[in-house]
Amino acid sequence: MKTLTAIFLLLACLSLTSFQEADKSAFSATINGKVFQLREDQLFRGLVMNKNGSLDGRIPNRTVISTTFNGPSYDMSEGRLFNETIQFEINYEADKTGEPAYSAVAMQYESANYYSIKEQSKITVTQFEWESDKKHFRVSADFNCKLRSWGAPGDGKKDIVLKGQMSNIRVTVPSWITAKN
Repeated sequence: MKTLTAIFLLLACLSLTSFQEADKSAFSATINGKVFQLREDQLFRGLVMNKNGSLDGRIPNRTVISTTFNGPSYDMSEGRLFNETIQFEINYEADKTGEPAYSAVAMQYESANYYSIKEQSKITVTQFEWESDKKHFRVSADFNCKLRSWGAPGDGKKDIVLKGQMSNIRVTVPSWITAKN
């Protein structure tokens, strides 16, 4: 009887855990100390993609991890809709953690567009773990970046500080990229 009860309890535990959400992805960020609010329907995922370099050759072609986190949307004057977002590009270096060779952050926030100041921004990859299918991996990173408005200094907007972390973000690697590596 005890064995039957133990088996029943084990099966009940297994069935309950199979219904729990396996995705433990998370993103948190502050902008000048204020929490960035994510949209409720935010998907925590990214994509490895090829980025073309500049025509003059000063910026080389690169392969990056691209991920975007969406915040609130609101109407601006004249009926235009504005979506707050934070987008990361991190150099794709399979299995490597630490500071990537290239990274960039772009942000739409409070009706303005911002870009990261390279010399005053730091992104550190803290986890890179392949899934069993080798078509996806999970990445985690910490970031502390200074961003500047695209219209600076003419628009009068001050530089802002973006700090936070992303955890366990599922990134898809297209087959044409895995064939090259």
